[in-house]
Amino acid sequence: MVNRWKKGILTGIIFLIFISQLALASIDSHLHDEKNIYNMQNGKTLYVGGNGPNNYTRIQDAIRAAEDGDTIFVYDDSSPYEEDIYIGKNIRLIGENRDTTIIKLDRGKLVWVENVRWFEIKGFTIKDGATVPDGALTLFSCRNVNIDSCNFLNNFYSCILIDCAANIRISNCSFSWSLGCIDIYCSFYIKISRCNFSYTVAGVITFYSIANIVSECNLSNNACGIWLGNSILSKIHHCTFINNEQHAYFVNSFLNFWNGNYWNRSRILPKPIIGEISFRGKTIPWINFDWHPLMKPYEWWKNSH
Repeated sequence: MVNRWKKGILTGIIFLIFISQLALASIDSHLHDEKNIYNMQNGKTLYVGGNGPNNYTRIQDAIRAAEDGDTIFVYDDSSPYEEDIYIGKNIRLIGENRDTTIIKLDRGKLVWVENVRWFEIKGFTIKDGATVPDGALTLFSCRNVNIDSCNFLNNFYSCILIDCAANIRISNCSFSWSLGCIDIYCSFYIKISRCNFSYTVAGVITFYSIANIVSECNLSNNACGIWLGNSILSKIHHCTFINNEQHAYFVNSFLNFWNGNYWNRSRILPKPIIGEISFRGKTIPWINFDWHPLMKPYEWWKNSH
């Protein structure tokens, strides 16, 4: 009976890994196809701010006028843009300069993206959001989203909240002085790379999510760097953890892969990552390992060529 039980668990794990790998390959292929669809449409470019005669003064007005495949370019000379923004179209939203093109949200305002098949936002500072329980930038029921080269500053709740989404890529972003940075709920294949997280309660949090990847990120001076809850097949590699109260923690999360991270000091032996699992109403301490911790912080810019 015991052997049959063990074989059943092993078979289930192998099947889950196999299905997840197939799904990852399918999503990557689908992203490539959909990007080509919108590129072939030769969408127009709409402008916000600046001195053009037909430029818009509000980002939301340009979004209303846009169609799938269009690009909205936002100048920084009219910054900050203090407005609610709702996006339900497959478009690009590009800021002139990530440090000077500012979306200032204040209480009750947010950037809400819903039911898109493809979307890109790049080159903004998004700050002062205070909408609980949503994020300053919220992605709901989206897929194939690219968030690149943005700053998130002084947001009371989440900087980015991802809910029921798939294939979201967040890269080259900075998160600081916020309650939370990236919260992931019931989502699949969220890829976070080359981002900086500092002076926050939590850098990356996952709930009931599958196959998320955090790579080449710096997490410093946070209450917690990465927290995995009820998630499987998470991969954390080549990240640098420095001066966090707790570098990483997991609850009821399995098949996690930690590899080649720097954990506050040079290490020769594997680094244990402490967590817990629940079984029959009891909480049991559990351990993952980074079997190949780094001797020094990972410098991705020296390994990108």
